[in-house]
Amino acid sequence: MILLFFIFDYASKLYIVNNFKFGESVSIIKGFFDIVYIRNRGVAFGFLSNLPEIYRIIFLCGISLIVFLIIIYLILFGKNRNLAYIIGLSLLGGGAVGNLYERIVKGYVVDFLDFYIKNYHYPAFNLADSFITVGVFVLIFSRIKIKQVDSG
Repeated sequence: MILLFFIFDYASKLYIVNNFKFGESVSIIKGFFDIVYIRNRGVAFGFLSNLPEIYRIIFLCGISLIVFLIIIYLILFGKNRNLAYIIGLSLLGGGAVGNLYERIVKGYVVDFLDFYIKNYHYPAFNLADSFITVGVFVLIFSRIKIKQVDSG
């Protein structure tokens, strides 16, 4: 599943790079959602993008690699084996690998999903970011359900 999520993320970024000019924006739902081609050298909201490049790449790649290795360990050896838990970890792993690959190869990640209302823009993001976010929620939900079953 990790590979599948990575492929979806990679294909979506490749589509944007091959079909949009850097900085180009196309409105999908006027006043709410655009597809835009942005390069993010940092993490969420461009955080850490001003670090010197070598430190930024080492730090961001290192964190992503550590997270990915922990996820693989939990999938293979973790005591929790329910489907929601495995899917949540796979979403996290696919997202982490998607962004890690781009940081290693390009030094940045391609972001393209731009949601906004009037002048308020949520920072653009990509499928890998979405997979990570959904994976965290799935893991939290699966953990809450396990506690309810254990106590109930």
